[in-house]
Amino acid sequence: MDVKAIALLCAEKCLEKKGENVVVLDLENKSSVADYFVICSGYSDRQVSAIAEHVASELKESGNTPISKEGISEGRWSLIDFGPVIVHVFQDSLRDFYSLESLWKDAPRIRIPGTDNDSSDDMYRNEFDPNTARFS
Repeated sequence: MDVKAIALLCAEKCLEKKGENVVVLDLENKSSVADYFVICSGYSDRQVSAIAEHVASELKESGNTPISKEGISEGRWSLIDFGPVIVHVFQDSLRDFYSLESLWKDAPRIRIPGTDNDSSDDMYRNEFDPNTARFS
C-alpha cells in the first residue's frame, strides 16, 4: 500500500467513527517530519479516544502498525504516528488553538473519495480561511 493510500485509509477510518472536518494535507515536499497529516476533530474526550483507537487498530489489521500513539487515554489531542503518515485527532477547541492547518497552509489538501470534499474536479484544494484556521 502506498503512502497516500495509507493517509486516505486513515481519513476513512476517522469518518467511520464520526470524526468531523477530516483533512488530509500533502506535506511530501514541505516537511521532513511526514509526507501526510490527517487531521480531524471529535466533540468529546471519549469520541477523540474512540476515533484514535479505531484508526490505530484498523490500520494495524491492514498491516500498518503504528510506530507511536500519544494522548489516546486523555482524549484531548491524540496522535498516531505511522511514519510517513501522522494522524492528529483533536477536541475542536484544541484544534483551533494549535491550528495545524494554518501552520501548513501552503500544503495541498487531498480529496477524500466519497465525502463532501470530493466535489472538486481539482486534485488539490487550498481554500484556507485564516480567520477560522480551516479549509473551506
